[in-house]
Order: sequence, then C-alpha cells, then structure tokens
Amino acid sequence: MKKNQLLSAMLLLISLSSIGQGITPAPADKAVVYFVRDSDYGFAINFSYFDSDKLFGLFAGKGYIRYECSPGTHLFWARSENKDFVEAEVEAGKIYFIQAIVQMGFVKAGVRLQPLDPNNTKKMKGILKVINKKQPESMTEDDLKIETANFKDVIDRGLGKYREEKEKGYSFERLEKTMFYVN
Repeated sequence: MKKNQLLSAMLLLISLSSIGQGITPAPADKAVVYFVRDSDYGFAINFSYFDSDKLFGLFAGKGYIRYECSPGTHLFWARSENKDFVEAEVEAGKIYFIQAIVQMGFVKAGVRLQPLDPNNTKKMKGILKVINKKQPESMTEDDLKIETANFKDVIDRGLGKYREEKEKGYSFERLEKTMFYVN
C-alpha cells in the first residue's frame, strides 16, 4: 500500500511540474512583458532578446520569457538572422505581450516582434496556451552577464542599426502603455 501511495505522489509531482506557470501578476513597481514564441517553426534557431543594451534571454522553439522591467520607455529587440525592434511605453503593475514570430530567412529563421493587443482573443488564445503549458525560459544572472559580454558586438551593431533606420525615418512597431492585459 505504501508503494502505491508513493508512486501516486511521485506521478502527481511530475504532472504538476509539467504544468505551465500561467500569467502571474506584475509587481507594483515593475511592468511585465511576456515575449512569446508560439510556433515550432524554426524550432532549432535561437532568438536573443534585448532591452536596449541589455540581453535578458535567449531560447529556441516554442516558449516564452517573462521579463520584469522598470516602467517607462524601452527599446525591445530580438535577433536571429535579422534584428527587429519594438518601441515601448509600459506602466508599473501592468502586463504586456510581444509575440516573436518566426519568418523565413536566407540562411536561418528570422524574427519579427509583434506587440499584442490583449483584446485580440484569437491571437491571445495561442499565446495563453503556451504560457499555461510551459514554464518560462530563464537564465541565471551569471549566465546573462557572460552572454551579454559575448554579445557586446551584436548589441553595438543592433543599436547602430536601430539608430540608422530611425534617422532614415523608419517607424517601428509600438507597444503602447494602454495595451496591457487584464486578468
């Protein structure tokens, strides 16, 4: 009898650990931005995610990053074969979503960042499905420091590309502070 109870308890723990985190509230003094890749297309290709000159994550395949940041303006961008940028204005205590869309590239998959209006129930359904099924991707602070140092040239070139396109009058996708999620 004890073996069966132990086995049942182990199976319950295993099944609970495979359940996603779901949407967790934003701290009162921070904004939260979920970067979600909801497609398996290009599953082996890493996308790197940045807040201006700060790397905050990288992962391949379907998944997401829950990124806490200070309220205010941000330049979020991602890198794969290309670089794509989102200008953002976020408020403390609010939750936002950016979809990382896999695009056909020349050599490998490209990335396109799309801020999401949480009222778009069709898009949000797929996004929430990923968040509810999976744990967020994460890196330790030490790994982020090491990778940020390794990405120094990438960051410099990425921000240079942003400034160059901005000077040419290119307009970027915007994540507005009104595009927050209400549970």
